[in-house]
Amino acid sequence: MKRILCLLMMLCLWGMGCGALAANLKEVYCREREFTTRIPETASTEWDEDVFYIYLDKPGYVPNIFILRRSQEEKIKDPERYVKETYPKHMKEKHGGQLVAYSTMEYYDIGGKRLYASSYIYRNNSGYSINQLVLVEPREDGDVEYVVRYPNSDRERTLEAADGIVRYYQPDGQPGSGNADPSLGTLQDVICTDQNYTTKMPAGLSAEWRGSNGMRIWLEDPGYVPNVRIWRRTAKLSDPEKYVKTTYGEEMQSSFNGGLRSVTYYGNYSIGGKTLLAHTYVYKDSHGTDINLLHAVEVREDRDVEYTARYLDSEREKTLAVLDTVVRYYTPTDTGNGKASGSIASGKQSTAGTKELKAQKVKPILSGTSSYSDGRFSMTLPSGWNIMTQSDYMSFCLRSWDPKAADRQIFFFMKLEPFLKSQTAKNKYLEVNNSFGGNTIYQYFAYAPVMKSNSLKGFLDALPDTKDFCARYYRSGMTISPNVIPYMKNVEILEKKKSTLPAPGGCGENVIARISYTGEQGGRCEGMVTAQPTEQLAYDFLGTDGWMYTVYLFMGVTAPAGEMPELEETLLDCLSSFAFKQSYVNQAVDISTSQKNALLAQARTMQAAHDSMVSAWYAREQAHDISFQKWSDAFNGYDRLYDSATGEIYLADVGFYDSYNLNRSDYKNPNLQIVDSSTEKYYLQAADYYITK
Repeated sequence: MKRILCLLMMLCLWGMGCGALAANLKEVYCREREFTTRIPETASTEWDEDVFYIYLDKPGYVPNIFILRRSQEEKIKDPERYVKETYPKHMKEKHGGQLVAYSTMEYYDIGGKRLYASSYIYRNNSGYSINQLVLVEPREDGDVEYVVRYPNSDRERTLEAADGIVRYYQPDGQPGSGNADPSLGTLQDVICTDQNYTTKMPAGLSAEWRGSNGMRIWLEDPGYVPNVRIWRRTAKLSDPEKYVKTTYGEEMQSSFNGGLRSVTYYGNYSIGGKTLLAHTYVYKDSHGTDINLLHAVEVREDRDVEYTARYLDSEREKTLAVLDTVVRYYTPTDTGNGKASGSIASGKQSTAGTKELKAQKVKPILSGTSSYSDGRFSMTLPSGWNIMTQSDYMSFCLRSWDPKAADRQIFFFMKLEPFLKSQTAKNKYLEVNNSFGGNTIYQYFAYAPVMKSNSLKGFLDALPDTKDFCARYYRSGMTISPNVIPYMKNVEILEKKKSTLPAPGGCGENVIARISYTGEQGGRCEGMVTAQPTEQLAYDFLGTDGWMYTVYLFMGVTAPAGEMPELEETLLDCLSSFAFKQSYVNQAVDISTSQKNALLAQARTMQAAHDSMVSAWYAREQAHDISFQKWSDAFNGYDRLYDSATGEIYLADVGFYDSYNLNRSDYKNPNLQIVDSSTEKYYLQAADYYITK
């Protein structure tokens, strides 16, 4: 039986050995291994460790093809032995009893080449039979390994796609090397509903909305030169000529800090059938390459528009051709029809059906804010949130949270203590307490939490023990309530930025950090926090340092994974709104005038903290945002979709898209696509609608 399976498998594969070239291919570039090839237009790609994946349908699923380009050091010494012995051994170890059959071949003809090959049939975890074809192309510049996986129903189109991938594989290629001149050919619509306008660009290019940096049109790889930028101003310029001649130039001088090579002011500049105010700059990028930047302003009755083109000398003609098209077709819409983020209309007319999507508008997480005051202080809080305060004056602290989800929270501590410096000190205090028969002041210190280092991470790791410590001594009046301490376990610091807040002497680390942690409901959470862990003295206690760390100005905002992009601005604004009332401070009879002034000054640092946190947030690494949002979608059982015509984002129950994709012509809206590795920008924006099955 096994021989028959092998023979059938070989015959099936051999029948496709000289497969026809797949139509409608697009060029892709693997930057990590520096090669280009061509894949079907509807396919998506993903780089994972050393492998370049190509998914013909849903990312992460079969059918797929992956390419491994080996370095010179990784060359396969004996390709034939590799496919006949080494790889079969790997498959047996990986799939065990699920490996149904395998066969090795002398050669396999595909993509106009003759490659070493072996083929396999195995059952996946769901019990489906999967075919796997392994191909090795020995090359002087680095061997290439292709792995092709598909179910029987997708055999023909998968091998057809593999034929094109092998045929057009080109080492050390450059992105866009196979694109036509962008000044020629078909144009496609660009719709920006963030700023309510449309324009056009050559088909095959990509566009991306980048917040305050406007819309970018990428001529080659996203994120790289050459590119064209469009920014519709929120208000008209009072003196456009001065802005172009002076203000923008000053900004450029500041931005490039000596790296600006030259400036040319044109005054009137003709492009796209219009006359704009313009100037050009030449500056050196971080790699020392000269970059040209053309900046132009279109003065309009509605709202002025700024255009920027960046390019190398060799890219000038094609970049300005794209800019000409963008300027020529720029049209304001002002319809307020959604939140698209630089979405690109396909330019194709769809035949829509009559079936409606079961979509509901997504409600914002917060319903608004309201003022709060208790006689001691005032601040703004999200509507409906709980608040808890403890202690007074220099030991004052508060925590406010959403009763529906306690990990949505704001907190502020003027001071937290005591924190032991080591487990050794903890043991010494316990030893002395026991020598006096127990239940002494030494026991209090013996149960204090330990900070393993005078750092933000050392402090955050001690928070669970801090809650336990407060729970033990709160009823005796010796500590604050454990309920005011934020619940954070398994804290991971993702990014750190230097804080602009003044720090006390002995402060071990004065930073603002973006963190990930396990929250009160057991889920993954994220936040922005700052604190000033401080070591002011040392004290020899039985041969160890028995003095304590103190943590000043611990404050922050947190939320369940994926929510911070929506909540961050509101929560930080609420935190910075905190203010002690002068009348409350004046009531203090046991602190001096200088201490009262210090108290008010300390509270005023909330605004400075707000500004510093906001700066740190906008300078964050957005890969973490994407990771958090992916986790949140998966945890809640959603697939993330986007409308290719409007850019609106949908969260759909898992399973909906599979059915929809097979029957999209039945729907009034046939334009939904699943978010994949090539459209991850949609993870950076809030969803507009929910879809139920």
